[in-house]
Amino acid sequence: MCWTASVKAQSFEFQYQGKSLEDGATVTISAEPNAFGELSCETNPSANASNGLVLKLLQNASANGSATLEITENTLYPKMLQWCMGGGCTPFGDEKMLTKKLTVNEIEQVQFDATEIQSKGYLLATLKVTIGLESHQVFIQFINGEATGVAQMLKTDEKNQVMFDLKGCKIKDTRRSGIYIVSDGNQKRKLIINK
Repeated sequence: MCWTASVKAQSFEFQYQGKSLEDGATVTISAEPNAFGELSCETNPSANASNGLVLKLLQNASANGSATLEITENTLYPKMLQWCMGGGCTPFGDEKMLTKKLTVNEIEQVQFDATEIQSKGYLLATLKVTIGLESHQVFIQFINGEATGVAQMLKTDEKNQVMFDLKGCKIKDTRRSGIYIVSDGNQKRKLIINK
């Protein structure tokens, strides 16, 4: 008996700095002074889409969907935290999660900014976009200072979560810059650390 598998083509993807991201990849952005001299982390620091995080359609010129941005950890305490995607900016107040309906025309910049950062630490967020029946997500890390706290936070349950380098070797920490794979048994995702 012969089995045939059908594979549906992916209709959209996330890209960072002009490169395609796998579903569930992590983008790490270190705090830097912005155009106003304020310490900030920005997923898209310029008007040029290829410089930051974008959502790109692969098959259509336009599509309707929804996006949800959820903040899971925040120790940066920025004075302003906002998400500009789908035709308007929405500041985060006490909310941990925002959802927007959006129309994507070939490429949509993901502008998520933490400005006037007040302390060393990190912010972890998950952005999930659904267009039709297809969903993809990307993890966003903003860091001011050492990234080891982020790695420790990601390894919350040693029994269920394991980290590997790209050679497939199991590792205990991420003190060096690099790309790592995090697995909890059900899901795998990429973790990028820039120091």
